[in-house]
Amino acid sequence: MNPETTTSAAQTTERPPTGTPEAPRWVRRVAALSALTPVPSSLWRLPLIVGVSMGLSPAMMDDLMGVPLWLRALYLIGLGVLSDGLAYLTLGLVRWWGETFPGWIPLVGGQRVPTWFAASLGISGGLAATYLAVLVARGWTTEMGTLGDWTARSWLMTACYAPLLLWGPTVLIVTADFVRRRRARDTAGRTVLLGG
Repeated sequence: MNPETTTSAAQTTERPPTGTPEAPRWVRRVAALSALTPVPSSLWRLPLIVGVSMGLSPAMMDDLMGVPLWLRALYLIGLGVLSDGLAYLTLGLVRWWGETFPGWIPLVGGQRVPTWFAASLGISGGLAATYLAVLVARGWTTEMGTLGDWTARSWLMTACYAPLLLWGPTVLIVTADFVRRRRARDTAGRTVLLGG
C-alpha cells in the first residue's frame, strides 16, 4: 500500500474549519440525550398500528381503531419520524454539519447558518417541547387512572414518554452553549480584524 494515497479514519472524519469552538464534551452528551428523548415514545406507538393497546384506555383504543389502518399507520409512523427528525437536529448545534445549510436548499445552500436563526429555532423548539411535555404530564393520571389501577403496559407507556420531559430543557441548554460558542468565535474574529 502506498502511504501517500492512504487516508486514516481520523482524516476522513476531521471537522472542517468553521471557526466555531468545539462544544464541550458534556454539551455534546446533552445534545445526544436530547436527540434520543423522543425515540422510546416513537417505538412505543408502533404496536398501536395493529391494535395492541400498550397501556391506552379501552375508550382511547376504540377511538384509535375506528381510524382506517392506512391512516393510523401514516399518522403514528409520521409522528415518530417528525419528532425523531426534529430531535436529531439538536446534534447540528454541536457538530460541524450544523454550521452551514445543506447545499440542496435553494438560495442559502452552502452558506453559514446565522446564529440568530439557529438560536431562534432552538429556543422556540425547546420552549414548545417543554410546554407540551408539561401539559401532557399534568393530564397523565387523568387518562391513566389511579396508580393502583395501572397495568404493566401503563408503566411501560409512562417509562417511554417520561424522557420527553427532558427534550425541551436539553434543547435549551445546547442552544445556549451554541450561542456562547458562536459569540466567542465572532469576538475572536473582531479582535483579529481590529489588530488586537
